[in-house]
Amino acid sequence: MGGGKGGIEDLIERVDFEKMGGLVPVVVQDFDTGEVLMQAFMNKEALKLTLETGLMHYWSRTRGRIWMKGEESGHTQSVISARLDCDGDAILFAVRQKGVCCHTGEGSCFHRPLLDGPAGVGAKILGEVFQVIKGRIEAPRPGSYVSGLASKGENAILKKLGEEAAELVIAAKEGEGIIHEAADLLFHLMVLLAFKGVGLEGVYAELERRRRGRRAEGP
Repeated sequence: MGGGKGGIEDLIERVDFEKMGGLVPVVVQDFDTGEVLMQAFMNKEALKLTLETGLMHYWSRTRGRIWMKGEESGHTQSVISARLDCDGDAILFAVRQKGVCCHTGEGSCFHRPLLDGPAGVGAKILGEVFQVIKGRIEAPRPGSYVSGLASKGENAILKKLGEEAAELVIAAKEGEGIIHEAADLLFHLMVLLAFKGVGLEGVYAELERRRRGRRAEGP
């Protein structure tokens, strides 16, 4: 992943392992949904194996050895991206999780409420719905709305998307039903993207590019 041995060694040298005596904390996030899956630790060798193989490896403080996520369960984590924090002593990984993350069978290790508050869904719910839509298109199911719409082809999807856009415009002019119609439009936009083989990550990347461009322009 790092562009050869030299590239990987250069990446590892950017990480400050000294502060915690040879370890760095890593936070692992689902690339598609944004959900935080787990927190663990890496030493240099675990990071090297992760970058070389594209699969997440960690240092187990209890077992005193390196382990690959999913080595027993098969629930591996494929690396999509990695970012250092501002001090260079912690890493945020975005991964695609195969199966569930937690050994308890939960999707995320962070499933035990400590302080309840409003659920922050954001891009997470979009990613989850998009994965369902993709599944209905790739493996059609009898009675599925998405499967039925996709079976009619691109023109049918575009026609429906246009209808939903018009309904949102009408709702905005009338001042009611905007949320419902906006959700319908987003849903059918994701149907089109999935049908065309375009992932949400591409859309997110373009929005991020525009956000950075705005930031560079200044206030």
